Amino acid sequence: MPDASKPPDPRLGWGAFRPSEFRAVFAERIRLLRLLPLAGWGWVAAMVGTQAMLILTVPATALLSGELIRRTLAGEPVAGALGGLLVTLLVGRLTRPLGTTVMTAVGRRIDGALRERLRAVALAPATIAHLEEAEFADDAHRASEIGEGFWVRSPGTASVSVVLLAGRMLAAVASAVVLAGYFPWLAVLLLAGSMASRAIQRRQWTFFVAYSDRLSPGQRRLEYLDDLAAGLDAAKEIRLFGLADWLVLRRADWHWELRSPMWALRRSILRRQGITVLLSVLCASAAFLVPGLAAADGALSIAALSTCVIAALGIFEITWVGFETFDIEYGKGAVQAVDRLADRYDKPGAAPPGAAPGGAGQVGESAVRFEGVGFTYPGGAHAVLDDLDLTIGKGEILAIVGINGAGKTTLTKLLAGLYAPTGGRILIGGRDLAELDIDRWRRRLSVVYQDFLRYPATVRDNVALGAPEVPADDEAILSALRLAGADELLDKLDTQLWRTGRRGRDLSGGQWQKLAVARTLYATRHGRGLLILDEPTANMDMTAEIQFFDRVVSGVRASGAGVVLISHRLSTIRNADRIAVLDGGRITESGSHADLLARGGTYARLWNLQASRFAEAAQ
Repeated sequence: MPDASKPPDPRLGWGAFRPSEFRAVFAERIRLLRLLPLAGWGWVAAMVGTQAMLILTVPATALLSGELIRRTLAGEPVAGALGGLLVTLLVGRLTRPLGTTVMTAVGRRIDGALRERLRAVALAPATIAHLEEAEFADDAHRASEIGEGFWVRSPGTASVSVVLLAGRMLAAVASAVVLAGYFPWLAVLLLAGSMASRAIQRRQWTFFVAYSDRLSPGQRRLEYLDDLAAGLDAAKEIRLFGLADWLVLRRADWHWELRSPMWALRRSILRRQGITVLLSVLCASAAFLVPGLAAADGALSIAALSTCVIAALGIFEITWVGFETFDIEYGKGAVQAVDRLADRYDKPGAAPPGAAPGGAGQVGESAVRFEGVGFTYPGGAHAVLDDLDLTIGKGEILAIVGINGAGKTTLTKLLAGLYAPTGGRILIGGRDLAELDIDRWRRRLSVVYQDFLRYPATVRDNVALGAPEVPADDEAILSALRLAGADELLDKLDTQLWRTGRRGRDLSGGQWQKLAVARTLYATRHGRGLLILDEPTANMDMTAEIQFFDRVVSGVRASGAGVVLISHRLSTIRNADRIAVLDGGRITESGSHADLLARGGTYARLWNLQASRFAEAAQ
């Protein structure tokens, strides 16, 4: 966390005048403008049209005001000048809210398109390793953060703000052209001074925005506490253990720790505004003194004086660093985050050119072999798997056991292609999994992980999602529910499962797990040749657990599919064709239940330990 006592030094902002600074700002603005087509050319044309009308009203107001005064003093008819001025003011009044509405619509359409891109980038990699990287999490947060206070971290708002800012600058240039008709050197001086003042302010305050952008990890931590306090997952423990006050105080402490450096930096920047104030005073003095003295000497008419003053005020509009400047900088950070994510992760896991079509489709007829497989999680110091060798035979019921943290779930994720081995290889029918079409391979798998999803959908859809490529088959869905032991759900296919919905209902943990198992069984009816069941009975009662192997695994065996079964409850897996013990990142024992008991190794020790517990409970 940054040190609040030593905020970064934003300097006086003189670096804003370096050519490299201008080039960088110009490139950033062009990048934002390239987002506009995402909103549709019709909307863009409407936005540009409204901005053009607003630009023209600024010099028109100055010219018509001067003409109205001239005619009034000369005793000439003023109807034309007065009517023109009224129309100009009316157009400005009506166009401004219309332009705001159009710009809001354009910004939202751009944001929608970029959010779709962000989702596509997050889903593009074949593996899920990137989702555990801090760099991905930080940039994903920057790309989707709502913003803070009046500032909006929106790429769409940033894009339209560039158009708004360009319009203000063009209006200032147009006003300078009007003023140049009377005092050319004064017009150049005011325009240059106003631009310089704005550049210095922009550099100082955008330094603040850039610094706040570095605090994304801390902001994610705050949002985690917010979700914890308001969500259902932690609601019970927060109340049972009386953690509400602790949570509120911890959130306040983290907020203070995160924001204190920003407040100190804001104060530092405000103390450094002397140069911009001096520039503003000098420009304003020149704007009023030069035409005023000329009018006092009789060299300038009152009408021309009015035109000059109004034109000068039009130039001064650009010295105000409005919300659009912060919106641009905040939104620019979101766009840059999306670009970084796309550069790093937008690499779909397609089959390589040499991969044979359908090669992964033979999983039901091929053995799977791990050869010297090693794996270390990104940023991890120790290997979870190390030189692991394992074969999964065709149609085999293989159980994998081991202590917590042995790497059992990691092994199944490697098998599903969710992670790539950091050493060795996985062979499917003799071919390296890395060379196969990963999507075709996954269409031959069905998996139930410990943290299975509870889809906010009907019972029917929760089962049918096991094979989303085919239309829902009620007969197969009912068969899968029966096989999974979820008889109580057979007449509830249309029930909406959504615990926060008005007409939705929730299920018990065991019922949800049966539903997840039914989803995998449904998948076997539609061509899945290998099932991976990770702790499939963890939430079930003892009766359901006892019936699980006989009902579920035997049913899968009859279909010819293979099963990889992980469970800490050894009674669940004792009838597997083969049991493999994972210890120290390797398979240390492999054989049938009887073989492993006779060997007297790790499996026998675990079995006897569990059996003794049940015996003690029975006594």
